[in-house]
Amino acid sequence: MKYKSIIIASPSRSGSTWTLNILKEIYINQKMNVIPQKVLRNDEDSLKYHFKNIAEGKKDTISIIKVEKILKKEDMKNTKIIINFRDPRDAYISFFNFMGYKKFKFDYMLRWINDFINSIEHHRKIFTKEQLLEINFPDINNCPFKIFEQFESFLKLKIEKKTANEIINKFSKNKVLDIIKKKENEIRKDFENKKDINKDDVIVEDYKIVRVYDAKTGFQTGHIAKYKEGDWEKYLSKMEISILNNNFRKWFKLNNLSN
Repeated sequence: MKYKSIIIASPSRSGSTWTLNILKEIYINQKMNVIPQKVLRNDEDSLKYHFKNIAEGKKDTISIIKVEKILKKEDMKNTKIIINFRDPRDAYISFFNFMGYKKFKFDYMLRWINDFINSIEHHRKIFTKEQLLEINFPDINNCPFKIFEQFESFLKLKIEKKTANEIINKFSKNKVLDIIKKKENEIRKDFENKKDINKDDVIVEDYKIVRVYDAKTGFQTGHIAKYKEGDWEKYLSKMEISILNNNFRKWFKLNNLSN
C-alpha cells in the first residue's frame, strides 16, 4: 500500500462524517493503526496529522481525516482523496437546516454554490482518477454496498461482504441516532449534577451550547435529518430557481443534475 493518508475533501460536509467512520472501520478490520483516534474539528489540526503521518511513514499506520478547504497537489504525497458528491442545492438547504439558521438568504446561497463548484472542479483538475474518488451522496442511504465496491477498487482492498454489512449496520441512521442520544444524555446528566462540561463534547456558539459532539465518531446533534434529496425546490421561488439555472445550468447538466 503506497498511500499513507486518506482525506475526505467535502466542501459541503455532506456525508463526510459517515464516510470517515466507514473508512476507519474498514482499515481497523484490515489490522491497520488508524489515526487520529478522535475526529478533529478543524482543518488545521486534521492536516497536522496528515503531514506528521506522511513524514514519519510508520508501517501499518494510516491517517484518515476530513477537511473542507481546497487541497494543494504538492501537499498530497502518498494520499488518496475522496469527495462526497451531492447536488449543491440539496447540500446548501441541508446545511441551512442543520445550522438552525432562521432567515434564508438567497444571495448567500448563490455564493455558497459557486464556492462548492469551484472546490469540486479544482480537485477534479489537479488530481488523477488514481488519486481522486467521487462517491455519490444519495448512495449512502440508497446503495451503500456500491460505495464499498468503489472503495475496494480505489484503495486496492479486499472487503468481505459480511464485514461490509456489519460496518454499514454499525453506522445506520438508527445507530448514529443512538450515538447522538447517548452523548446528549451524558451532557444532560452532567448539567443536572453540576459537573464541568468537557469542551470536546459540545459545540458552543455565542457562549451557548447548541449541539453535542461525539469526539470518537464526529457525529453531533442534527446529523440525522428527515431531509430528502430534491427538497431544495420547496425552499425556493420560481424566480430563485430561474436565477440558479441561469448561473449554473451548464454545470448542472454536465453533472447529471436536474434543472
